[in-house]
Parts: sequence; structure tokens; C-alpha cells
Amino acid sequence: MSAQVDITVVIPVFNSVDTLKPMFERTTATLKKCGKTFEILFVEDGGPIESWNELKSIKTQNPEDVTLIRLGRNYGQNAATVCGISHARGKAIITIDDDLQTPPEEIEKILKRVDEKLPEVVFGVTPKQKSPWLRRTGSKMLKSIFNWVDGAEVGSSFRYISASLKNKLNEQRHDQLFLNQVIHWYTDEVEKVEVDHQLRGEGRSGYSFIGLTALALKLIFFYTDFPLRLMSIVGLLIAAVCFGFGIYFIYEKLVIGTEAGFASIITAIFFATGIIMVCLSVLGAYISRIYSDRIKRPVYSVKTIL
Repeated sequence: MSAQVDITVVIPVFNSVDTLKPMFERTTATLKKCGKTFEILFVEDGGPIESWNELKSIKTQNPEDVTLIRLGRNYGQNAATVCGISHARGKAIITIDDDLQTPPEEIEKILKRVDEKLPEVVFGVTPKQKSPWLRRTGSKMLKSIFNWVDGAEVGSSFRYISASLKNKLNEQRHDQLFLNQVIHWYTDEVEKVEVDHQLRGEGRSGYSFIGLTALALKLIFFYTDFPLRLMSIVGLLIAAVCFGFGIYFIYEKLVIGTEAGFASIITAIFFATGIIMVCLSVLGAYISRIYSDRIKRPVYSVKTIL
């Protein structure tokens, strides 16, 4: 089992049972067609025991081609993927979801682009998704926000990672990890291939509209300084406006002789207080980030390896 292979396909698993065997069979058939030696590495991310039992059945029938990892609890898709990359025997990595929404046969397109361009990363992108419209809206919003804030594309969970980049990613240990953003830290040799997108084979996606919104906020706070920059800009603008009002009220007092009204004073106080509270909330989020880094919370914890 220690021999190196051409490709390790890392498949995070959560709440899936019926799709796992077809996923393995179709992935295996595609890699054999492409003439690659391979390993299929399933990372069971703290889901029900039925998923783990199904994976053990697949392992029993295919002992040389399958590696199983079971995490101690649910750490999330990105952490499970990073765990798989860390334990992979393959020179290069392909990651793909377990729900068959991206057909495993599309791996052939990814490998073809690798042979043509020799990139560090290839993302399989789906221009016409068949997810519910609210999920599609949330996904587009997430990609648009992050592209606007950070200038980096979010990419997708269906990706090829080269051997050199794999070693660099193994050094990353963030408790709030978003793999695609970390990839952009190391390389701009990124290619995209349009791939097919099918209806989900089993269950429901773990990424709802609200979940994607929360993920977008995490990305902004943990991978950019945009809120701090925005806070500085807004603070300067408000300071300029307040300075202007102050000059105006001094002018009223000295030239016109009017007294500042109670309503204007209260409005100014509440407005300033609101801005201060927003700024404190932003600072609190970044202090929380520093605290999380300080206590070194684990990205994942492996319970069992087969």
C-alpha cells in the first residue's frame, strides 16, 4: 500500500450511502481508460455509521485500490479534503464530491487539459448547474463577492492539484480553511474546464443559501482585510461629514445666532454610536481570528485509517 501511484482521487463523504459504490466504479473505470495508476481515497467526515459500513464493503472488495479514513467528528468538506491530500499516495491529486453531481467521467477532461497545458491546478467548472435556484443564487453570490473583494476566483471542489502544489498545501494548518483560496496563494497557473453537472444522486446539499452566505462572511474575515479597509474608509468619510456639520453649526451660532436643536444632537449621537458599534464588531471578528490561530485548533482529527 506504500507504493506511489499517478493519481489519488480524494472523495470527502458525508451522509452518503447509495452513491458511494457507483462513484467508485465509475471513477475507477475512467482512470483505467486514461491509463493511470490510481488510489481512491474516501474521507468519511463524521457522518452516520451506514456510510462507513458501505465504504468498508467497497474496501473489502477492492483492497489494493481503496484507502479509507474516518474522522473523529464532522470538520467540513475543506478539512476532509485537506486530510485526504495529506494522506494521499498519488503524485498528483484529483478531488471530487461524493454525490455524483459531477460525473466521474469528467475526470478525463481534467487530465486532458493537464496534458495540454501542464498547469498547477485545473478546476472543473459548471456553467449550467442543476441545483435548486436558491442554492445557485447563493453560489453565484459567494463567487461574485469574493472575486470583488479579493480578486481571486473561488473555483470548485472538482479540481486537479499537481505534485509540487500538493506538497505546499500539506504545510497549511488553518482552523478556518478554504482550500481554493490557499491554492491562489501559491500559484496563478490555473486552468478551467467546463464539465457536466447532474442532479444530486442522494440526499440534500450541506450548502444552503444561508450556509453559503455564512461561508462568504468567513472567507471575507479570515482571508482578507477588506472589512478593516472598509471601516477605515467609512470612518474617514464620516469624520469629514461630521467636520462639515461642525463648521456649519459654528457658522449658525456665530453668524445667524441660532441654537443647535435637540433632535439634531440626538441624531448625531445615535448615528455616531451606531458606527462605533459596527467598527467594534469588525474588530471583534479579527480578534476572534487571532485567538483561534493562537490556540491552534486542529483542522481535523483522524479516528481510523484502513
